[in-house]
Amino acid sequence: MVSSKMEDVLTVTASFEGFRENLEITGLQESLVAARQAAVRTAVARGVTVLDSFLTGSYRRHTLIAPMRGADVDIVVVLDRSYRRRGPSAVLDLVKDTLRETYPSSKISCNGQAATISFTDFTVDVVPAFTPWWDSSSLDICNSGDNTWIRTNPRKHIEISSQVNQRTGGLLVPSVKMLKAWNRAAGRPLRSFHLEVLAWKVLDPGWLTAAWWGPGAGMGSDPENVSRFFAEAPDRLRRKLRDPARGEGDLGAYLTDRTREEALSKLATAASRCARAAQLLDDGDVAGGSGLYRKVFGDAFPR
Repeated sequence: MVSSKMEDVLTVTASFEGFRENLEITGLQESLVAARQAAVRTAVARGVTVLDSFLTGSYRRHTLIAPMRGADVDIVVVLDRSYRRRGPSAVLDLVKDTLRETYPSSKISCNGQAATISFTDFTVDVVPAFTPWWDSSSLDICNSGDNTWIRTNPRKHIEISSQVNQRTGGLLVPSVKMLKAWNRAAGRPLRSFHLEVLAWKVLDPGWLTAAWWGPGAGMGSDPENVSRFFAEAPDRLRRKLRDPARGEGDLGAYLTDRTREEALSKLATAASRCARAAQLLDDGDVAGGSGLYRKVFGDAFPR
């Protein structure tokens, strides 16, 4: 006979498994993304000289979450260096105007480092980039905010994410997806990539630990992993978080003092609710605990 305590554990486990499933994009959506990103890349190449283009961002790191409405699919287009002399903002405008020739009825805008084309179901961010003469392993991307260049390496980000996921025994990606559901439910206090790198820092056991103890060392259940993030992320959010591909810059530079404090407050609320949910479940109140998790993660968490 299964004890009441064991039944509660099984119920919570099933809820988080359902939560994982609710965050997955479907095969049909995968096909749609594949077709649309290919069409957008072709549209850019019609108007400007593209040396290389590739998918990056959440989609490429396998951390894109459903529902697709409001999601971003990121494409980097490496342009011929002759365009660079125009300056970052003008390059973004050039890509925006090029996209408009193929998509005249779509909303297209310049936002941060990308020319964004909005479709009815999701958006595509086209990030123009240039390869520096003296640093072929990196790319310079536009920063329209202050009309400067940001040096980074999106391909390296994909590689790092994969490595951390392996060291966590495959638990990083589902944890990041759950944290993105929290971020969405909380009004997006953090940018998506900033949130992901915070998760890398909190959850990564390190290569030595993984090599010695095996992948997944230090990782727990889904509720334990997200609770750990909410408890440990605030300390890291208060400090500069460098681009992991280059060891410089600050991924949190977009935050003002006010928005940083708002993000910290929302992390604290999530931490408190997760701790309370765990206590309610420990006391046998499955409905109460699940209800609190739903407050943390939003409608994607099963009732």
